[in-house]
Amino acid sequence: MKQILSLLGIVGLIIGIFMLHGGRLGALIRISEIILIFGVAILGLIVSSKISTIKIMIVQLKMNFGKSKYTKEYYNDLLSLMFELITIAKVQNIKALDAHVESPESSSIFVKYPVILGDQETISFIVDAFRLVISSKLPAHDIEMLLEEEIELLKEEFEKPSMKLHTMAEAMPGIGILAAVMGIILTMQNLDADVGIIGQSIAAALVGTFTGIFGCYCLFGPLSSAIHDVAEDQIAPLHCVRSVISAYCQNLTAHLCVNAGRKHIESSIKPSFIELEDTVNNLRTSST
Repeated sequence: MKQILSLLGIVGLIIGIFMLHGGRLGALIRISEIILIFGVAILGLIVSSKISTIKIMIVQLKMNFGKSKYTKEYYNDLLSLMFELITIAKVQNIKALDAHVESPESSSIFVKYPVILGDQETISFIVDAFRLVISSKLPAHDIEMLLEEEIELLKEEFEKPSMKLHTMAEAMPGIGILAAVMGIILTMQNLDADVGIIGQSIAAALVGTFTGIFGCYCLFGPLSSAIHDVAEDQIAPLHCVRSVISAYCQNLTAHLCVNAGRKHIESSIKPSFIELEDTVNNLRTSST
């Protein structure tokens, strides 16, 4: 909602100031210019991007305009899930996690946390991380390095849409100039017309430059920054899980393992140490 209101505010402010100085709305908005500039920019984005990147971009744009799922409750559930999994691995053995890891959808632990189960990227990372721990006897630092490498690859994948959108935004003023040049060419073909008509043609040509600059700095530029933040939100839970797994491999207690993961959560949504301790104690009580 904040993003939508902000974009509407930008449009309203620009149009309002223009009309306040005597401008006509019809002179500022030309459908043909909008179709040309936005159409060329979007088609250029499609040409330069993989289908997978475009799909991620669409998902991130939806997440940007919707309510973020990465809340304090989300991370509380994530840490609770990791605590339960680590507790099973320590009380029983690491092999006891096979039934849960191989089929999270039917696991008695995973189904308790539907928000996490619905986050496919995080669930896949958790499953792959525990599979690595179960199937290998690598030292803790090697496992942490492998998980860090996987996160870096996913980070590049999630941040690529914002880079592509930023590139598209930077191209829009140039496309606007292209549209303006086309308008000037058309005007030059009718130099024998009245001065008023020639003036209207030049003004219409300049609208192309305006539309390109508007698309760059007022729309797609801010959107590219916004989905970059969304990409960081998508990666943050993976760092949390990596730290928990690494702490487990160093033979720390389940409580200390999830506390290690807690340190990678943004401060505004991070559960406090006391809140985490209460959650852990509740889980211990419910399991006895």
